[in-house]
Parts: sequence; C-alpha cells; structure tokens
Amino acid sequence: MLQLVKKDFLIHKNILLGMLAAIILYMLVDVPPIFLGLLFAFTMTLQIFSSDEKRTAQVLLCSLPITRKEIVSSKYITAFLFIVMIMVLLIAGSFIIYQGQPNWIHLGLVAIASLIVVAIMYPFSYKFASKYLLVTFFLGFAVYLLAAKFFVPDINDQLRVIVSKLTALLEVKVMMFTLITVIILYGVSWLLSIKIYQKKVF
Repeated sequence: MLQLVKKDFLIHKNILLGMLAAIILYMLVDVPPIFLGLLFAFTMTLQIFSSDEKRTAQVLLCSLPITRKEIVSSKYITAFLFIVMIMVLLIAGSFIIYQGQPNWIHLGLVAIASLIVVAIMYPFSYKFASKYLLVTFFLGFAVYLLAAKFFVPDINDQLRVIVSKLTALLEVKVMMFTLITVIILYGVSWLLSIKIYQKKVF
C-alpha cells in the first residue's frame, strides 16, 4: 500500500507546485483561505482519479497482490498527506511573507474545507467518474461568473465579509471540535468508498 502512496506522490507532485503558486497568490491578494482549501481539494481529486480511471489501469491495479481496500486506503492517505503538506506550506508562507505566526483559525478552515470536499468527492468518484465532477465544476464556475457579472457585482467582497464573520465567531475550541468531527466524516467516507469499490467490476 505504501508503494501506491509513493506512486501517487510521484505522479501528482505537480499539484504541490500548483498549490505553492496558489498560496503565494492567496497571501498577496488576500483570497479567503477557505477558497484555497476548496480549490486544492477539488484539483487534487480530479488529478488523482483521472490517471487511474482507465479500465486498463484498474485491471492492472486489481491484478497486483494488494486488496481493493488497500487501493482505496492509499488514495485517502495520499489526500491526507497532501493536505498536511499544504498546511506546512501555509505556515512557512506566513513566516516568510508576513514575518509572523499564521492565523490558526484560517489554517483550520483550509483543513476543514479540504477534508470535507475529499470526503464527499471520493465516494462519488468511485461510484461514477471524476469527469462528472469536472462538468459540475465548470457549471458551478459558470453560475459564479454570471452572478458576478449580472446579479451580484460585489460577490467577492460579500464572500470575504462572510468568511471574516465566520472566522470571528469561531474559537479555537470550536474549531478543534469541528475538525475532529470532519475527520470522523473522512473515516466514514473511506469506509463507503471501500464498499463501493469492492462491488465494481472491471
């Protein structure tokens, strides 16, 4: 299973490079951190699944001396490690760019947003295909652009205000409780994905 995790890291190391650029952008233009978490989790899921969704790749994986549970588990471990690495990059960026400690509430929001997106998208990707997630992303982005253009021109400012209010309401204890709850959700998602993948026929 560890070899599968290593494979995903080697194949998808470009995700970290892309997120490094996104982190720099976030810190320079003050993009709400929760958006960074959503973008990262969505991009990571599409990248990880797109390379393994070909039937030949699935047949090859299932022919190896590993169980389907281990195949699924490796994906969840990879995603979790990627999220941890993004947290480390955010902390390092805070010290380098702002020359101070990071906002731990913001970091918590990024972790929570990333874990929730992965927990929802992974079972969906195992049940259907990541291409449907891509279609959903483009439809959602199109709705966002239309709203910004014709209905809510200041939508970005309003979103920043919402995130700021949410951050102000959250205390460290509440954030920790929420994070623990989301990690439990992540575990439930893992079990669901195993059940879905074990029933698939290639």
